[in-house]
Amino acid sequence: MSVPIALGMLSTFLFQVVDTYFVGQLGGDALTALSFASTLYFLLVGLFIGLAVGVSILIGRAAGAGEGKQVKQITFIALGVSLLFTEVLAILGISSLSALFSVMGAEANVLPLIQNYLRPLLYGMPLLTLGLIAGGILRATGRVLQPELLMVLAGVINLVLDYGLIFGKWGFPSLGIKGAALATVFSWMVVFLGMMGLLLKEGLLHIRFPPWPQWRKIIGQIASLSIPTVVSQMIGPLTLIYLTFLLARESAEAVAAFGVAGRIETLLMIGILGVSTALTPFIAQNVGARRRERVEQAIVFGGKASTYLGIAVAAILFVTIRPMATLFSENPTIVKQTSQYFYIVSLSYCLYGLYLVTAAIFNGLALTMEALRISFAKSFFFTIPLTWIASYWGVVGIFAGVSFSNLLAGVFAAWRMRKELDRVDSQLLNEPVLHTYWKDFKSLLNN
Repeated sequence: MSVPIALGMLSTFLFQVVDTYFVGQLGGDALTALSFASTLYFLLVGLFIGLAVGVSILIGRAAGAGEGKQVKQITFIALGVSLLFTEVLAILGISSLSALFSVMGAEANVLPLIQNYLRPLLYGMPLLTLGLIAGGILRATGRVLQPELLMVLAGVINLVLDYGLIFGKWGFPSLGIKGAALATVFSWMVVFLGMMGLLLKEGLLHIRFPPWPQWRKIIGQIASLSIPTVVSQMIGPLTLIYLTFLLARESAEAVAAFGVAGRIETLLMIGILGVSTALTPFIAQNVGARRRERVEQAIVFGGKASTYLGIAVAAILFVTIRPMATLFSENPTIVKQTSQYFYIVSLSYCLYGLYLVTAAIFNGLALTMEALRISFAKSFFFTIPLTWIASYWGVVGIFAGVSFSNLLAGVFAAWRMRKELDRVDSQLLNEPVLHTYWKDFKSLLNN
């Protein structure tokens, strides 16, 4: 499940990476505007991903238990509630853009560029939301490959339209940063239409209005699972807004460098993110089917994947980061600070990955409040206080605070998972973690 999910996520994240590369050609102000705008964008996307996770947990457990009718009812109700919720948020966002980014420290010359980018995205946000919800439903019922191929197709479309609409190629008007947003919205439309078609094809969406008692029951179940996952997903982007505010006090170049680093980081962490995304529905299905041994195998797999992939990403970055940063900007300060971010933060990726997969495992076990606990601790006990203290040492200090908070979050997540395994008397506690890694290392040497 992780491989096709990672490929689909790769194309989704390429939306932002391609935007960053092309917008970087428009100059430093445009790149800074994109970095500011991305804080709100990631906040809203995090909210919708949290909602999709809650729905996928419910769908996965129903599918694992063989309750096909329940799956169809949940699908219909989840899509309807998501559409209404997104429309309200989009209207609120459009009406408050200038005030929000002025408070965050955006300069007057950057504000129009931020609005040109975000307005089309907010108008098109319902397309993305319904696509995310539908994709989560398909994954939770074991249908992984087709949704991810659809995401790859959307990524290719976004790439082509980005170039055409930003720079006015192939007969398109030259729209600058607004063209990047319109290209992304059009790719969302492709995702939306394709996902709805897959739901209908697989017989997961019946256009039948369920009885009102069923609406109340399912909305209550979605809320009980989704509210903690939504809050968990929003904590990260809110922390991103706080870090952007801290960096804006240093310089506009620091904000731009942080935006570039965030996109590169997300792209290279795709393996860990793919594993964590796959773990939630996989575990939920096996909980519904009462297959405890498969749940424990998934927990072991997640822990090992986060460790090995974290090491691989850090090694790649140490070798390639400076030439990679120059692809996005010719400004020497932006290139230098982007490189500094990765030299410092990549050292924490092993434990940061462990934090991500642990939260996904807790969600799959329907322990969404436990996932929220570790997300809350990472941001409010570790990242915010550490970066605030370290900001007295400038941009490098802020980056060091991020790295140290990642390490602490991984340790805290591992401790909470160990407590849960002890509570259910899991067999996983019988084999020491370091011994498991040592066996893998010896096996690698023998091969």
